[in-house]
Amino acid sequence: MLDTVTLSVSGGATEAADLAAWLDEEDALRGRVRREVGPVPDGALGGELQQLVVGLTSSGVATAVASVIVAWLRRRTGSVTVRVSGRNGFELEVRADQVRNMDADQLRAQVDQLVSAAWPDGDGREPGEGADGE
Repeated sequence: MLDTVTLSVSGGATEAADLAAWLDEEDALRGRVRREVGPVPDGALGGELQQLVVGLTSSGVATAVASVIVAWLRRRTGSVTVRVSGRNGFELEVRADQVRNMDADQLRAQVDQLVSAAWPDGDGREPGEGADGE
């Protein structure tokens, strides 16, 4: 079974679409980002982008997701929040104003915190693999 994390962006569909584009640019994430739309309002042709779901296969993929989120948030000018939720019921919010002024060590720690939450095993194994790799 593929583990996933769900990303919800406070800035609405436009911000979520922009984050999705950033995630798609990352080689390790290409083809792993699924866009989920909300309910279709009466009279509308479609629903707005509500959240992103990213398939995780290793801690390396989780690191790529976390790194993109932090880099993307650093470039936001408003108060944008990304809520990351996934396996084991974890949920973590990261705000643009939190990461905008962080130094390199603080940024690395923020990425590590996101990776630990998204991939708590921390051992880089594929989901379902045992300690012997099978």
